[in-house]
Amino acid sequence: MNGNPLYHGIALAVGTLLVLPLALAVLGGWTPRGLRGRRLAVRPYAWAFLCLYAVMPLNAVPRMIDAPSGVVMACTGLGFGFVVAAAVCFLRAERTPRCVDSRAKS
Repeated sequence: MNGNPLYHGIALAVGTLLVLPLALAVLGGWTPRGLRGRRLAVRPYAWAFLCLYAVMPLNAVPRMIDAPSGVVMACTGLGFGFVVAAAVCFLRAERTPRCVDSRAKS
């Protein structure tokens, strides 16, 4: 069920290098070029990426240490909760500029 730990380690390392620095940089105040006009919505995007990053170690680490299947399934279920939290953050990021625009027009 757990597969080769090397593949999980490589995937975790690549995910850490690609996702984590971006989210931490955005939370630190940096705004990506494509989101500069949506200044209010940048932080929810960063929280969404952090939630998606949390899924990576939750899925990789139990498999790398060859944990029992119950532990692997529990971590996978917890990871699904983080995916839902990321979806909520993405929806909030999309909704925030619309709420501000509608208030400004009133």
